[in-house]
Amino acid sequence: MNKIIFFTGTLLVAFFISKAQPATLYLYQGKFNSQFGRGEYFREYQGQLIIAGDKSIFTMKAEGEHETGLQQQTFDLRPDSLFTVYKDMESNSLLFEFSNLAQRSHFYADTLFPMDWKLVEDQKMIGGIPCRKAMTQFKGRGYTAWYAPSITNQEGPWKLGGLPGLILEAYDDERHWEMRYVTQMPTPEFDKQYFENIIQKGVEGFPAYAVMLRKTVQKLEAAFGGSSSANCIGCQSTPSLKLFSWEKID
Repeated sequence: MNKIIFFTGTLLVAFFISKAQPATLYLYQGKFNSQFGRGEYFREYQGQLIIAGDKSIFTMKAEGEHETGLQQQTFDLRPDSLFTVYKDMESNSLLFEFSNLAQRSHFYADTLFPMDWKLVEDQKMIGGIPCRKAMTQFKGRGYTAWYAPSITNQEGPWKLGGLPGLILEAYDDERHWEMRYVTQMPTPEFDKQYFENIIQKGVEGFPAYAVMLRKTVQKLEAAFGGSSSANCIGCQSTPSLKLFSWEKID
């Protein structure tokens, strides 16, 4: 019997909103196929990108109910989410949050804007704002982004960024995930010190995250192997787990 383990990361870290200096909230609307690589199960999402000076936080919140019956042979960790991502331009830092099988939250570090973007001449309007097109390959997936040169900020949804303008629309080549700008508004600034404290204490990087995923799969394989031999007399097959990760794990 095959079982699948699927990691998307976590959805929403508390914003830790403070009443300090104002920030800007950029709202996005999009979708995500949590069955990528296996089938189709699209859900609608609202993305929120809060930018406060040279720091930001991005989260995604699923809309509607999640049909758990679709996941009978799948171990999904926060299936309605991608990573919550914190970026700090000043210290060149990026943190993403992940919840383990016990639903304990842990932060890992990643490289800030390593994407090698190819700028394209195509243009279009998004929310009345002129945008230009760019494309890149990042951690095993191709992405297209539409950025606004008039908004001089290198930010974007999720881990994406590094373009000469704020990314207002982004999607992967298969359209399993996409985000599109809706509107913006002033908002209270989030508690940046919370994330700065995490960085100062020291954070493991993406390689450590990949090792953690592999070890989790190995533990689950061992657990299912043991239970299978105890309950299956003369069974010729052994259970196997397959890892689905949004970002490529070498």
